[in-house]
Parts: sequence; C-alpha cells; structure tokens
Amino acid sequence: MMTKKILVACGTAIATSTVVAKKIEKLCKDKGIDCMMVQCKAAEALSKSKTLRPDVVVSTTDLPEITEVPVINGRPFLTGVDLDATVEDLLQELNK
Repeated sequence: MMTKKILVACGTAIATSTVVAKKIEKLCKDKGIDCMMVQCKAAEALSKSKTLRPDVVVSTTDLPEITEVPVINGRPFLTGVDLDATVEDLLQELNK
C-alpha cells in the first residue's frame, strides 16, 4: 500500500496542528495505514497542497481556496465534538 500524504494546517503550524497530527498518526497506525504527516500554517496550505499533492488536508481553520484535494475539518480532533464522523470521513479519503 502506498504511503498516504496528509497535510495538517492550523493558524500557526505549531500547537494545534501538532496535536491533530499526532492523533491522526496514531489513528493511521492503529488502522494499518502508512502515512506521512506534513504540518503547515493555514496561509501556506494552498501552495503546500500544490507542491506536496497530499491525499487529504486536515485543517483546524477554514481553507476555502483549496479545491483539488479533499479538506477535512480538524477541529473535532481538538474538541472531541463529532470526532467519530470526522474519523470516518478521514478514513474514507485515505482508503480511496
């Protein structure tokens, strides 16, 4: 199986994206999905998505400009609200 590239974006690319990235890494490991995490600032997400060509972008902030890659709301990884549905959406994208 190919390594899945996941771009994790937040406001500053420091705190929340690290928390989200760690949770997604653990999720992927538990599900046997080989993944590569890349973190970035929300402002860099569009250019990073063009160069990295990730399988999915997970963002804790709105990224309306990204249209060629699925974008998943990463806030549930921080709040726990709607986490099951978000995990389901993410796994669906990663298993394509």
